Amino acid sequence: MSETLKRTVGNLPAILHKNAPAMMQRMVDVMQQAIAADPQLGPASYCALLLKMSSPDLAREYDRALGDSLGALNEPSVAGASSRWLSIEPLDAAAAQSDRDFASSIALFDRLKTRASGLGVKGLGAYGKDLFLAALNEAFARSRIDPAEAEKLMPFARQALNAELAKFYAKLDSL
Repeated sequence: MSETLKRTVGNLPAILHKNAPAMMQRMVDVMQQAIAADPQLGPASYCALLLKMSSPDLAREYDRALGDSLGALNEPSVAGASSRWLSIEPLDAAAAQSDRDFASSIALFDRLKTRASGLGVKGLGAYGKDLFLAALNEAFARSRIDPAEAEKLMPFARQALNAELAKFYAKLDSL
């Protein structure tokens, strides 16, 4: 069982690159459902329309951004850097909000890291939420969505990313 997990972790860059567009499309679908369920936004909100129109951009840009992040994992000067150092928000507030938004996936990732460490699996720590969150932020920045509108969509995007990461970490933990 540990050999399967070791091989999978070793192949994660290729696996994630292959599945990034589908992952973003699932996140867009979840975001659209959450927007539709939000009583403050209304049934035909501009956010939902914007998301529908931007879905191809987001999938393409998420794939590129995640690929860039995964490539940077192999560069020693960048491997230790975290996307939170690039934030313009105060670090304590940003970290606290991020931890709240990703509580379920962080718990699953911590459990997975503990199990993987016990099995001798190396390199899993690089695949925490910060890697994916940086790619998500970059995808929104690179897409043709106005930054003010992207900011309105980010709470929904963070929820969707948390759900995707929870499924991803649970799947890895089952190996």
